[in-house]
Amino acid sequence: MKLYTALGSIAAISQVLVAAQDTPPPLVQYTPELSDWSAFYSKAVDNNPKNTDHSPDGIGWIDRDDWIPWDGTVIDPTEHTRQELSQKICPGSTVLGLREVFYENNPFADITNPTKAEVDLWHTIALNHVRALVGYTEEEYIIRPNRCLHLRALWCDEKFRTRKWDTTEYPERCESSNNPHCGAGFIPSVEDQQPYLPEDITSCPKRSGSEGLFSAAKSNIPWSMKWARPFCATLGGEGFWGGHTGPWFHRSEFGWGWWDGDADNFNVNAGLRTKWSGSSGEVKYEDPDITNGVNKVLVEGVNPDPRFTGKECETRIWLNGGADTATKCYSRMMDDDRCGKRFMTRNSLNDGCACYPTNMSFCSAEIQPGRLTWDFEPIQSSFDGLLVDTTKAFSNNQLPYNGRRCPNILWKGKSGDVSHCLQIIMLGEGDKDVSDCGRNFITYNSANGGCGCYPESQQTCTRSESIGESGRQTYELEVDPTWNPPADPSPPPSEVPSQERSQTPSTGPSYGPSHGPSRAPSDADDMNCIENNNSKFFARTRGDEKKYKCKQLRKKNDKKKQKMCEMTEIASDGTKPAKDVCPVTCDICNCGEIANAKFYFKTNPGGIQQKNKTCGWLEKYFERKPEKAQEICNMETPDFDIIKPLASEACRITCDTCLV
Repeated sequence: MKLYTALGSIAAISQVLVAAQDTPPPLVQYTPELSDWSAFYSKAVDNNPKNTDHSPDGIGWIDRDDWIPWDGTVIDPTEHTRQELSQKICPGSTVLGLREVFYENNPFADITNPTKAEVDLWHTIALNHVRALVGYTEEEYIIRPNRCLHLRALWCDEKFRTRKWDTTEYPERCESSNNPHCGAGFIPSVEDQQPYLPEDITSCPKRSGSEGLFSAAKSNIPWSMKWARPFCATLGGEGFWGGHTGPWFHRSEFGWGWWDGDADNFNVNAGLRTKWSGSSGEVKYEDPDITNGVNKVLVEGVNPDPRFTGKECETRIWLNGGADTATKCYSRMMDDDRCGKRFMTRNSLNDGCACYPTNMSFCSAEIQPGRLTWDFEPIQSSFDGLLVDTTKAFSNNQLPYNGRRCPNILWKGKSGDVSHCLQIIMLGEGDKDVSDCGRNFITYNSANGGCGCYPESQQTCTRSESIGESGRQTYELEVDPTWNPPADPSPPPSEVPSQERSQTPSTGPSYGPSHGPSRAPSDADDMNCIENNNSKFFARTRGDEKKYKCKQLRKKNDKKKQKMCEMTEIASDGTKPAKDVCPVTCDICNCGEIANAKFYFKTNPGGIQQKNKTCGWLEKYFERKPEKAQEICNMETPDFDIIKPLASEACRITCDTCLV
């Protein structure tokens, strides 16, 4: 096996990759034997009709012509914008020159079932290849795998994702923590390490380094390219000088841990926990955009740049005294137990420093002059099988448009950026009702953060039918090439409303109660039940099998509604009739509640604009802050007119006011 020639002398890294002798030594396995990779084989190749094997040519959604060879010309990051550099190193869904590197080294003896040792070798070759692209080929830039770092990645994943290490000996608890780096420094005792260690290692000590968490990869991507998604997403999101990008190019040792979050979800993102250590090679290229660092978080492993400029999230917590740099603000946030560790805001006008509650996982962005807001989790670009390609150049004549939108826009509130907007539209985040959104186009208003979708009937958005409006950035939604629709796109609704999000593409959230009465629909006169606007039921219309949403049933006239509610037939795929799916609309509940129904929440300062929330939001709020939620249910009618009813009236099951 030969090493890619751009890396120079084989002897320089013989201890890691190959030997200088004619016969290379046996491969070394760095990933622990106890790391469960079974899902990465079954989802990527064994049970995936798109891919034939784990090699570049075995990836079904990348054509042979998509792979661009590298001619050996070094890429200078200072000569390109962040977007240009990302496109140059990661063209399309590939990495420049990677196919040639793979087949020159042939790291997998069996491309349908590579061993852990072979995958570890390939990761090492691939990392050194991307370094060679920018001229990092000297000895100080050669990166080597480390077995203890690989072990530490596994232990940290076990600490964060399981309760295996929640013992009296290890008091730190991550179960209820929203800090994704909880357990980052965890190392078991020497005694507890023994079942994990190879024969020639007696223990793994603590050592300095940094950690990165990435979720851009998918479990169903073959091994030759699985690593590239988090690398390319980070390079495109942060640039060459980003805090998460730096170790990919400069650290000398690495250890990775892969984690499949849901064995039953074919499209789940694969978690990659990276451990970096060893010396850092000198940064050859000076960041042309770097200033005095006042508004950059200069901490290794952290994205230095704010995600939302001119915006802050709701429920901020201002820290007394502020901070005169973003780095100091970050330190204050990390040291304050009141603060969650995901979002941070700095007021560049007066050095204000703010964090956010520990249970906050979504930023409801609001425009505020001078505010810079960081999101310290990697930015996702794909939601529910769809993505927005922000690398495409804007045009006035074809999508994506800058300064134009499609007709029939449906505004859904404010967002921080276009990826944030996509998250809102696809997942209904921030309690937005997105049930009327199609899956073809979205528009982001760069002037005020507005986020808009379009009805499903909006199938085209040509130049002639689009509308010119300043600040509107309109994108066509593209299918994530790794997305595999589940085998059964319309699973039957459960008897009891579920709190788990469906794995099939959905345009809105689905909630169910956890603290109040909850029973499956029946013929009992005293039945209490919750209904969701977007739940689908089966109705045979003129001999055809059709499915409707509960909110559609609610809009029909009494005669049609009664006819549909009297139907008892179940669809061939198991979808149930209206009386079982929409019991509130069919009026078979003694006490009913619409999960998407809105109630009066508060009046904004000045008494002008009333703010409403949904019953689904209130139900989840009970889980986090039951006493505060109960106060909302106990709210009395204010001495002014309100547009929406009180929670006690709209959310009778959640508030337990059915008998009131």
